[in-house]
Amino acid sequence: MAREDRSGEVGLRRKAASLASIIALVALIVGALFGDRGLLHLIDQRHRAEALAREVEELEAENAHLATEITALRSDPRAIERLAREELGFVRAGETVFLVRDPGPAAP
Repeated sequence: MAREDRSGEVGLRRKAASLASIIALVALIVGALFGDRGLLHLIDQRHRAEALAREVEELEAENAHLATEITALRSDPRAIERLAREELGFVRAGETVFLVRDPGPAAP
């Protein structure tokens, strides 16, 4: 009978060790997927980095455009005139300005 007790005890220990191993494995997998440094967090950070890179590219393009405009305004009188006409509504002497207004949506 002592032999049966030992074999039962060994079997119980194996089951407990297997269960503990499975629980540890599941915890590791859950941590690897959903943890602070998990796969889902990594994917989210990658998307965020791509969006920020696109935003940087757009801002660099806008910056280059503005630098070109600044250079033109400092050196080209036609650029200054164009800006004064577009933004401030200036006209030359003797010019006639026609304002076309959008009537908006028609009332029913």
